[in-house]
Amino acid sequence: MVENIYWEIPSSVDLEGFLKKHPPPFKYKIDHFYYIIDYISRGMEREDLDDNGGFVNINAAQLQKANHNYKLYLDHLLKHHFLRTDMKYIVGKKSFGFLINLYKSHQATTQNIEITDWTIRRNKIAEYKASQEQLKQTTKSYPLLTKWFNEKLQIDVQGAEQEVEQLFPEQKGAIRGTRKGKSGIWNKRYKAMYSIHKFAKQEFYYGVDDNVGRFHTNLTNIKKELRNYITYNGEKLVNIDIKNSQPLFSTLLLDKTFWNKKGKLISIINTPLQPSPPTSINITSSNPSSSNPYSFSITIIMIVELLESIDNKVFNQYKSFVNSGKFYEKVSKLLYPNSAFNKQKVKAMVYTVFFSSNRFIGQPGAQPKRDFKLNFPEVYEVFRLIKVKDHTLLARLLQRIESTIMIQHASKRIAEEKPDLPIFTIHDSIATTVGNENYVTSVIMEEVLKLTGLKVKLGKEYWR
Repeated sequence: MVENIYWEIPSSVDLEGFLKKHPPPFKYKIDHFYYIIDYISRGMEREDLDDNGGFVNINAAQLQKANHNYKLYLDHLLKHHFLRTDMKYIVGKKSFGFLINLYKSHQATTQNIEITDWTIRRNKIAEYKASQEQLKQTTKSYPLLTKWFNEKLQIDVQGAEQEVEQLFPEQKGAIRGTRKGKSGIWNKRYKAMYSIHKFAKQEFYYGVDDNVGRFHTNLTNIKKELRNYITYNGEKLVNIDIKNSQPLFSTLLLDKTFWNKKGKLISIINTPLQPSPPTSINITSSNPSSSNPYSFSITIIMIVELLESIDNKVFNQYKSFVNSGKFYEKVSKLLYPNSAFNKQKVKAMVYTVFFSSNRFIGQPGAQPKRDFKLNFPEVYEVFRLIKVKDHTLLARLLQRIESTIMIQHASKRIAEEKPDLPIFTIHDSIATTVGNENYVTSVIMEEVLKLTGLKVKLGKEYWR
């Protein structure tokens, strides 16, 4: 593999032609340009493009390590509109995002470009070896999950590529503009083709997000519809997922015992959560004398006081909606009784409540969030308090609860009871071979009940 290392970029990119048309005003190595394009191409496959408007955030330190004059190269590509930037930079939280702006072709797949410069090739090999070492470390820590990423995990390339054509048909005539804040069709199509390309070559990757404990792999990043073409050892797969998982787990936060008691059930004490840089947050202690830059313990006290001052009955409607298994339908009927049910609209509204900053509520586009606050004021206030110092904390806390249940408990138990049963976690779900879905369903239900006291409802999605 190391001997055949190369750049992987969109097949429609003609860098040599671009540089002939726009020769750089400095002495350059073409492989330094390819490095940037390759970096963005790989990032497109691993990131949620819609979450960042199609842009890929660049780690300046990594680019500088590869080329201390990287900015000259980047500026040249930007000046001549080869790349575009989102111009969004938040110290310690978000770097500038970039996307490939030229040579957008509907037929673009991936092409391999030989690395010609010896020094750059050596550095690229070192990067590759470092990434392989990372995979080894993940395998040591999570052998029960990584062992299934082997030659038996296959994708029907032809079927998957035909599906991509159906999902992203070639647009003829006038092309509609991209919705604000969303990724363009070309980017999404290339991401899908790149994912298929990785599966076909069995270039599997996996890693655990230390922040929330999620297990990220080729399978979690590939477009949902393309999973229909994935099999294990020739057997079809079925995915068992927790319905309304984040609204479900949010009900745990409405119980004061989550915040002030350590016991068998999941609580703030036994739910480890890493800080969100650059602010250090201590949520593993209710001791007000914490030495953190600011202590989350003060917020915990405020949350507990709020929960003690309110009759638990005020949360019953919210909890009953969640426990019904028809959360979004019921919320829609309550908030918008005269409108037809639109699940995506209601789901987006709930996610805005969970994920957006408290300050966003005053913005013109925050009417759905204000609607939620009007109908669930006490629930909203608990969520607001959790996010008062860091608006990402609520989402990260819910994701940590989810990963603790699915990875540390449900998957671990399955692996111990049935070590020969293939399983693949996809955040709030576990996929396995058809015929074993009832067993996996029972394990998830039992583990959720044991750890949270909640009776969970599950869905089954058969990958054809």
